[in-house]
Amino acid sequence: MPLPQLFAELVMALGGALFAANAWALLRPRIRPDADDAPRPRARGRVLANLFIGLVVLVWGFASFVASS
Repeated sequence: MPLPQLFAELVMALGGALFAANAWALLRPRIRPDADDAPRPRARGRVLANLFIGLVVLVWGFASFVASS
């Protein structure tokens, strides 16, 4: 297996993992209730930013994989 193809697969896997983990964090239901009724701060902006970064890295890895084949 050539090294550029392996690198493209690793980048694609890393981007896919970042995308999937942040999509799960964004879509998962809130199971644990708070001990008090104080509102918790939401990190939706950070999750969306990481979701977008993961998607960009995934597409970049896929494009590199297709170009090296």
